[in-house]
Amino acid sequence: MYALMILLPMLVVTFLGFQTYNSNMKKKASAFSLELLTQLGKNVDNYYHELERISTTFSMDAGVEEALMTEKDSPSERYTEKKIIDQALMNIVLIPFQDVLGTYLIKPNGDIFSRYGSGQQVDYNGFRQETWYEEALMAGGKGVLLSTARTKSIEGREELAFSFLRSVIDVDKNQSAGVFRMDINLNGLKEIFENVRGGTGQELLIVDSQGRIIYDRDESKITHIFPIALDMESDSVEERIEGQEAMINYVTAPYSGWKIANVIPIRELTQGIEIIRNILWTLTGVAVLLSIALSLFLTRRLLYPLKKMQSLMYKVENGDYSVQFKAHSNDEIGKLAGSFNHMVKKVNELVRHVFVIRILKREADFKVLQSKINPHFLYNTLESISMKAEVDNNYEVADMISRLGRLFRMTINHDRELILFAKEMEYVENYVQLQKIRFKGLVFDVEIAPEVMTSFILPWTIQPLVENAIIHGLSPLNHEGRIIIEGRLEGDDIVIRIKDNGIGLDEKKARDIQAQLLTDTDKLEDEIHIGLKNISDRIRYYFGDRYGLTLSGKKGQGTTVELRMKNLKEEGELRAEDHGH
Repeated sequence: MYALMILLPMLVVTFLGFQTYNSNMKKKASAFSLELLTQLGKNVDNYYHELERISTTFSMDAGVEEALMTEKDSPSERYTEKKIIDQALMNIVLIPFQDVLGTYLIKPNGDIFSRYGSGQQVDYNGFRQETWYEEALMAGGKGVLLSTARTKSIEGREELAFSFLRSVIDVDKNQSAGVFRMDINLNGLKEIFENVRGGTGQELLIVDSQGRIIYDRDESKITHIFPIALDMESDSVEERIEGQEAMINYVTAPYSGWKIANVIPIRELTQGIEIIRNILWTLTGVAVLLSIALSLFLTRRLLYPLKKMQSLMYKVENGDYSVQFKAHSNDEIGKLAGSFNHMVKKVNELVRHVFVIRILKREADFKVLQSKINPHFLYNTLESISMKAEVDNNYEVADMISRLGRLFRMTINHDRELILFAKEMEYVENYVQLQKIRFKGLVFDVEIAPEVMTSFILPWTIQPLVENAIIHGLSPLNHEGRIIIEGRLEGDDIVIRIKDNGIGLDEKKARDIQAQLLTDTDKLEDEIHIGLKNISDRIRYYFGDRYGLTLSGKKGQGTTVELRMKNLKEEGELRAEDHGH
């Protein structure tokens, strides 16, 4: 009886400990998996927005509208129409977006225009009998996303591809003037998923609203129906798939409506736990038999080690995975200690695995934030060139294009996380020289300490702020104004100020914007705020929460933006995450 009183608590603690750990482990794995899938869903939606942008650009092309909206009677007019539409389709194929297999414009009279990228021509002459054609017409000019299918070219080549459709609307006649179709291979989706690492049995996939698999690392499963219905917006369930128990986690991408899912075999989550459990149960059974025969002799030797192990198990449950049970003998207690230490080691490895998933998510967040900066700059610079060409129609445009080309080359050639401050200022100087052609009265002053010029900073942090100052601060002032860039060291930090004497902003609005910069939301009012938040978030993610961007100003008295970053003298110095924030 006395032996049972000793062993019974140990049996209960062992059983409940394993059950609690097993349940908590699944919950944590599910939570982190859903977090990672949410980020992947954002990346998929960014990809979807790029397809929307390409199709919208084509449908709003002035040459395409002119060609489609007017009747072409003579052969020369039809030839001109074909030339214009073919060029617009070819522009899509030739852009750096390398995933396009082919582009098509299908007119209601049966005329089909096409250009091919990495794929070959597909015969769509029977489009009137296809459901996708009716679906595009019913959408009334909105984008339509078709699930992955096997396309077969005229030469007989088959390739997996999904498609994006948009009906080009003749506003005057309130009817479709043609259907634009773009076939895209799976390389873009593959690139989104390829950096995600998991166990050997883990499966990542995309499923459409009808349950059809759009993308899977195993191409043989693509276009098949996923065996489990994914009816919720986001969920984590355990089901039996392909003969084995598995955890299925999934989220819904907000814009595309696709389900981003992963399938993790339960045996992979609990790998090693069953062996440890069986060893412990075996040792416990042996201990029961021995305790009955030798209870009086072993009571003193068993009681203290068991209490010690119980204490260590509570520490493990509270998150201390560094504990080790030191056995002083090679008997049953020693074997139990070895199993316990092995279990703690496995738990620690699983926790590290989850931590790596969190780091990958932070890295993906950082890349998404960084990727939002350059398009604003390119758009506004090209806008300046277009306006200058329209107003003056002179050779100054050639100089502007030359400087812009220089900026393009700098952008393409720089792919590191950090850049020398002097190099960033070279970007700014080139950009300001471009703007001075448009804004004749622009004055640009630089007051940078020499030691700041040799520091390393995040790229594309100064130029977007100078761009905002010119476009939104000085532009309303009849193209006149002054911008001053100051830079100095404050202890271990670099402080950079970008000042302008433009139209300024209300103090209340400045405070509201500053408050938004310190939140985690992406729902900002306009592109100016988005640009400021992107820069602020990149600095905070890289250097820590005490760094970032501060905005101040008064109505009619200009605006000042202050950046604070850590003074890095070498490119390889650690970021905030490496220091634990």
